[in-house]
Amino acid sequence: MGLVLNAIGNIFSWVITLYCWVIFISAILHLARADPHSQLMDILNRLTYPAYLFIKRFVKTEFNGLEFAPLIIILVLQFINLTLVRFLLAFH
Repeated sequence: MGLVLNAIGNIFSWVITLYCWVIFISAILHLARADPHSQLMDILNRLTYPAYLFIKRFVKTEFNGLEFAPLIIILVLQFINLTLVRFLLAFH
């Protein structure tokens, strides 16, 4: 049972880290004003927009023209990674 929980914890940690990188890259490209009609931006928007909408339902994320939704999402995901995933990895 411990190996299964360890494997699940590793998979969750990898997925969370990958999604954090997707959000980070999307935020950087938005700040750099990349072409919004490019295929890369379309893929990144499809991956990140649902998370942005979820956060925006609960928290005001725009202050002085800056969008803080990516930062909030990354912080929440890192908190989940440090608590729940590390808890699963403790069972080995």
